[in-house]
Amino acid sequence: MKHPQSLYQYLLRILCFIVFILFFRVSITFGTDTTGDLCGLVFEQKTRTELPGAVVHLTDLNRFFTTDAEGRFCIVLPAGTYKLEVTHVGLQKVEREVEILPGERTELLIAMAYSALNLDEISVTARPINRLDQPGTVNRIEREAIEHIQASSLADLFELLPGQLSGTPGLSSPRQTLLRQVPTTAEAARSNALGTGIFVDGVPISNNANLQEDVTILNAAPGSLPPFSSVAGRGSDLREISPDLIESLEVVQGIPSARFGDITSGAVLVQSRAGAITPQIRFRFNPNVLDANFTAGFGDGLQNTGISFSGTITQSQDDPRQNLDRYNRLTGQLNLSRSWLSNRALRTNFRLQASQFLDERRRDPQDEVAQRERESQDRFFQFSTNTSYAFRPDRSHRITLDASVSLRQQRSFYSENITRIGLFPLSDALIDTTMQGTFGSTQYRNVTTVEGNPLNIYGRLEYTNRFLLGSTIHMPVAGLEWKHDSNRGDGRQFDVLRPPRQNYSVGDRPRRFDDIPGLNLVSAYAEHRMAGQIGYRTYSIQAGLRFDNVSPETPFMGEFGTVLAPRLNASAEILPKIHLRGGYGLTAKAPTLNVLYPGPRYFDVVNFSYFTTDPAERLAILTTAVVEPDNSGIRPYTTTKTELGTYFDSGSVYAAITFFQENTEGAYGFSREVFPVTFDRFEAISFPEGAPPELNPDPIETRVFLGAYDRPVNNRFIRSRGYELDSYLDLRLPWLSSLALSGAWIRSTSGDDGLTIDTNRLFGSAVPNRIGIYSRENNERDRLSTSIRSIHHIPSLGLVVSLLGQTVWMDRDRRTNVETNPVGFITADGEQVIIPEDQRGDESFADVRRQVSEAFLLEERRPPLWLFNMRISKSFTGGIQASFFANNVFSSRPLYESTRSGSLIRRNPPLFFGFDLSVQIRSGRSLP
Repeated sequence: MKHPQSLYQYLLRILCFIVFILFFRVSITFGTDTTGDLCGLVFEQKTRTELPGAVVHLTDLNRFFTTDAEGRFCIVLPAGTYKLEVTHVGLQKVEREVEILPGERTELLIAMAYSALNLDEISVTARPINRLDQPGTVNRIEREAIEHIQASSLADLFELLPGQLSGTPGLSSPRQTLLRQVPTTAEAARSNALGTGIFVDGVPISNNANLQEDVTILNAAPGSLPPFSSVAGRGSDLREISPDLIESLEVVQGIPSARFGDITSGAVLVQSRAGAITPQIRFRFNPNVLDANFTAGFGDGLQNTGISFSGTITQSQDDPRQNLDRYNRLTGQLNLSRSWLSNRALRTNFRLQASQFLDERRRDPQDEVAQRERESQDRFFQFSTNTSYAFRPDRSHRITLDASVSLRQQRSFYSENITRIGLFPLSDALIDTTMQGTFGSTQYRNVTTVEGNPLNIYGRLEYTNRFLLGSTIHMPVAGLEWKHDSNRGDGRQFDVLRPPRQNYSVGDRPRRFDDIPGLNLVSAYAEHRMAGQIGYRTYSIQAGLRFDNVSPETPFMGEFGTVLAPRLNASAEILPKIHLRGGYGLTAKAPTLNVLYPGPRYFDVVNFSYFTTDPAERLAILTTAVVEPDNSGIRPYTTTKTELGTYFDSGSVYAAITFFQENTEGAYGFSREVFPVTFDRFEAISFPEGAPPELNPDPIETRVFLGAYDRPVNNRFIRSRGYELDSYLDLRLPWLSSLALSGAWIRSTSGDDGLTIDTNRLFGSAVPNRIGIYSRENNERDRLSTSIRSIHHIPSLGLVVSLLGQTVWMDRDRRTNVETNPVGFITADGEQVIIPEDQRGDESFADVRRQVSEAFLLEERRPPLWLFNMRISKSFTGGIQASFFANNVFSSRPLYESTRSGSLIRRNPPLFFGFDLSVQIRSGRSLP
């Protein structure tokens, strides 16, 4: 059953609409034209030397200008609050927030330093941001926080967000996101990760064309992961994004702007390191990871060409005592930026990235029987560009083109020795037929390879204008977007006489990817953002609409459907420094190629089998049935996002509480279906010497074999709601610089609107006359957690110490909607019968009633859990900076006895530590 929209959501929509109309009318009627002056002096903190040529970036307006020969700048701006980013060659970036008052002159003194640790202001946690161009709930993580946390991959940075838990940094397995959701089922987690968009410098990283997967063996769960490392059908592997390539990170968990598409859970906006960067070498050590990085950059990209390069090499092992499992990462990135024309109206930025990732398990010499090994290698090449042309000197009116081409070479394989019990007839038929087969070896070595070449092409053309109407800033935005995902490769290959391990008459065939159609997603969006004042109170509104067409057949019809997604965010200052905000929006994720084109499934049923020692006298006749799953009804899955909250922001004190509700419908999963195969049984009428037996052409009997296969479906749902707390207090005391408190209560429920067949009864010694069909149970989980961070910063010593106290106050899960009575059944002939609802409890269906243990229905209630981490960063003379971290410093790992199984479970990760050392290579030149 579809989850009904709540009364709360309808009321919120009406409220947002009224607020939009009211503010729009007021802004036009009562606005007055007011401006102010912003001037400043930029200098080096230690020597107090002025810094000419420093680049000042007004992020809200996307305007750049430089300081003069005396390190000063001055500009006229509309009244309001703005964020500044100041950069200079060889010095750390400085960010400031400034308020421009009408008719007044605002003066700034901006001190810069070689190390961020020596700056008076530093942020080593995630900070919420409230900008006109990025509405909703957004958290920003700066470069200082990335260095301080000593992350091994992008995934480690998410622990700074409200509701996220700290874990052990590692690269032993693929890392995924889980935004505003707690773990319930593997499919729900995969849907959340798939619906989280990763955007690097405005360009999305697509995983839609990843086909590195295997055919699931039937004694494993539907949709089980392949033997090798893969994220096919899931979100991007966050291990691939090295933190050393990231300048800053913004995580949009609320309602995103209409410009962000092909997402449901949220958007992760990565800004890569570019521009002027003092050459730096960094080494990172912990028991699992060795990492080295070199980064350098020259020029500002405005007055002269900006060039930057970053290269990283990483090796990871789960256990340093053995070297069978390992992960290697090699990444290089080159950025080139330049302004063109005399007025610098045309700006371009080019980014070239080349990476190689290797995840392998080598053969264990002590494993003399199976001798298993597996490997996944991924080579990634991407070229992207951002080009913008401004029609005005302040760049408030511009057109922007984002484009990228990325190609992957994915090579995976697994190999093992296989021993079959009994005769092993094989067929290589690719169509429905009955034909002579052959006998396979009872012992052999299988090698299965999967080779894909995903191609992703992306383009976006966007128009932006910004103007002042009265005292209200307006920003209309409109754009067109195109994404293409395809895969050309040899596909999944193996020797048909030495196939992978399978069972229950499931056949297997090689498959190439060349015949799989590509996926095109064409989108258009329009959005209007506005911010202003009513009296002394500020407000902002963002209203947008996005249209997605999946595999277009006409401009308004797609082979796999279309989605019209409205999005609205509004914020108003109801009391001084206290704001009320809310939002409502729809997001959608297009299907991936592995869901749209899962490939045929084969069943090989034996009609006759005769095996002797003489190969010439052997005979095997098999009937092959081919199932081609029909997924023409697959559509994008959607998430309806609603949030309402309030926040207080005085600059040094910030506190926000937000209620959110997210309902995901039509997410992808795999269901195990029953497929009947009708086949004949034959008998031999003679056994000539040196030749195969002669068969009676008339069958002795006709049987029905019930096979099973996994089919992608579009009927999963996820419902999450909860409250988030995000706050910080800048104390600037000698012994305590700041405190940050965050937390979340989240309840997630996952399930599906389909039915499940008890296919396990097919695999017993005797197949029953009827196989039950049941409604699916739901999985529900609640978690309440808080994290408090104390930051101790001494700028004169270049020292930062941060302590984390994390508490999981509540963690419980249970199964709901568990029905033991069958919805229907499948007969021995493969016919599906649905039982009338009022008869499902009758004793006549007792043989297909589902047996559910009492333990299955029990609720797990875990006791509170505490975790304490410590991080230290220190800068030294000569451009040296060292960092140390220790997770679970008290090595607290309590045991919990599971209510359901009675087994003891060790909680909390083990004590873990690491060290980071970086050295800046300075030229020795004095500052101007």
